[in-house]
Amino acid sequence: MSTLPKPKRTNMPDWLQFVVAELTKPPYFMNQEAESPVSQAYAPNTTASGNSAHTSKSATASAAKPRAQRERERDRHTSATDNLDTVRRQPANATRSHRNSDIPERVLDQYEWKIAHTERVPGALKVTLQDGRHFAVKETDIPAKRVWFIHRALNWAKKQGFSRFAPFYFTKAKSPVFVYEGKTYYATSWIDGQNANFASAEHVAQTAYTLAQFHEATKGFSSEKFTPDDVYDLFGLMQQRNRDLRRMIIRADAKRDPDEFDRLLVTLKPALLDDSAECLQILQSRECVEFLESDRRNAGLCHLDVTPGNCLYTPDHHVALIDFDLSTFAPRALDIAHLLRRSFQTTDWDGHFAYACFLHFDSVRSIPKAEYKLVEALLRFPYLPWRLAHTRYNYYASQEQLDDLQQYALQADRRKAFLSSLAEQIRDLSVEAKS
Repeated sequence: MSTLPKPKRTNMPDWLQFVVAELTKPPYFMNQEAESPVSQAYAPNTTASGNSAHTSKSATASAAKPRAQRERERDRHTSATDNLDTVRRQPANATRSHRNSDIPERVLDQYEWKIAHTERVPGALKVTLQDGRHFAVKETDIPAKRVWFIHRALNWAKKQGFSRFAPFYFTKAKSPVFVYEGKTYYATSWIDGQNANFASAEHVAQTAYTLAQFHEATKGFSSEKFTPDDVYDLFGLMQQRNRDLRRMIIRADAKRDPDEFDRLLVTLKPALLDDSAECLQILQSRECVEFLESDRRNAGLCHLDVTPGNCLYTPDHHVALIDFDLSTFAPRALDIAHLLRRSFQTTDWDGHFAYACFLHFDSVRSIPKAEYKLVEALLRFPYLPWRLAHTRYNYYASQEQLDDLQQYALQADRRKAFLSSLAEQIRDLSVEAKS
């Protein structure tokens, strides 16, 4: 896909200047013809592999691996109200016989395939054909009409030049989806790659660029048959989470025999409620409200499930997206904030990654002040404590939840420093605009 001309950087944050020299160079992957090697400045902590990210673990630094594992465990019981951040349950070890797989034989029979073997992989079944081609077959919770919506949206995006995704493969009945015994299944082409490493600035930069391209390429798309609800009421969403957080803190404080998680959550109460209130205040500002109203009139799709396993770092040093089940029309600030939050949790709120993310979103379409403010609001909300408590008090309790909450508390100063710096830079944008 040909990229849009890079805007001037006058609207970009100017902190962390020592990375500007590297980051402001035109990234090699923006040029479809370029074959430059990965920049050593962003070299991931992994060895490149042809194995798919469906089958490989995220190649993060040793310190990041336990957190990624804990996040997968925590996300298994995510509430439907948090469907913007769902991560699918990882299946058991791979098996070679498709007769023993989780995907019924009847589903595989819907495709014009001569299967050599199959293999269970995280979130899907990998099908290898006798001619050497590979496909991924997945059971999904979304209805068939939403699969059709995603298929049409991706076809629209492809016509606009976006190709970093796994297209659907049609059944014999010429459908991208098959419903069997009340369950929904679909197949896509297989993408070789590894799970994106959000502790690598290079991977974050490329993920940001691909997400921005996807959002831009889906503008103008419409579907008369079915369109899922959009996600533009950010204030309503965060207000709901704020109420939920307050209820859970009250619950923890009222316990007669509180455990260590309860006590720590109550200790964090003042900071958590202050951050939540600040988030809502920003979202209520006239600037943010007007921006969302304007953006909604020319909306693009957001992925809304930005996890390492859904962002594949490919052998040609690009990032491709898979699993668009949650995609719908939404402000791209949601994808920006989700990518940054995931990265910050493994990098102790290192601003390098924010700059890489902002720069590459901005290279596709310039980020105005109001959009920065939306991202700030979403990052200010104490998302991790809310999610940990929501899972613990509604589904199950685990030691990993306490570990993650303790880690959040340890990162509090770094988090506060970053958010203060970001807010200051956003205020400076107003001064620049007036001058």
